[in-house]
Amino acid sequence: MNKYNDFSNIIQTDDSFNVELEAYNISLQEYTKDDIIRILAENNDEKKIVAIINLKSIENKFEADLILSHLTGQDGRIREAVSYILSELNPSDFYLDEKSINTLLNGILDINPNVVRNLISFINKSPKLKENLIKPIVIKTNEILSDLEKYVKCDSPFFENQSKSNKNHAKNKLTFNLYWLLETISILDVNKIENLENILTKTSNFIDYTIREKTAKILSKMENKPPELLRKLKNDENIYVKNQLLC
Repeated sequence: MNKYNDFSNIIQTDDSFNVELEAYNISLQEYTKDDIIRILAENNDEKKIVAIINLKSIENKFEADLILSHLTGQDGRIREAVSYILSELNPSDFYLDEKSINTLLNGILDINPNVVRNLISFINKSPKLKENLIKPIVIKTNEILSDLEKYVKCDSPFFENQSKSNKNHAKNKLTFNLYWLLETISILDVNKIENLENILTKTSNFIDYTIREKTAKILSKMENKPPELLRKLKNDENIYVKNQLLC
């Protein structure tokens, strides 16, 4: 089956029939590795999307870096295509350097949840990648929590939006980022993470139950669970939070 059909949710156009026809015609073409490298140096987003998802292998650091360079700062469909192909081909050994780790971390902060899901799936396949992500992701999580303090009351039973408005875009984006950072932390070796309790103590107070649920999920994987935190989350008012600690 043509991969264009499988990836129709990514290849979307909204202008005219001619644009749709061009995208369809692009999808019918066969792409060699040289074709793909050439296309990625051009400015045709439709071609880039189809070329990326037609990759059959990533064989060296040059190819790996070229693909990863399209994970951020690109059209959303391209970012999703990159995250998809990374999960499919799993070229993780090429991405253990600091620059690649930082790019992957920025990808985890993508506004498209499909991008983030694909990246977490990719990361979860590589013990080395997970090891190298521990320190950077803790730093980033603490940064997000620090930024959130501008919008929330940290001394309340649950973090509350100071403006009492659900339309606070900045706060909602940070909360979204925090959710996926916690989900990524949950696939790492949490027992190697220093000062994790400090993070979980803050996130356990969050008004959004999905943040508390991720907090409980991480706590469930800790060998030495902080007793007070364990008691608190086991008695959470939300069933989904409590269930993480009943498994």
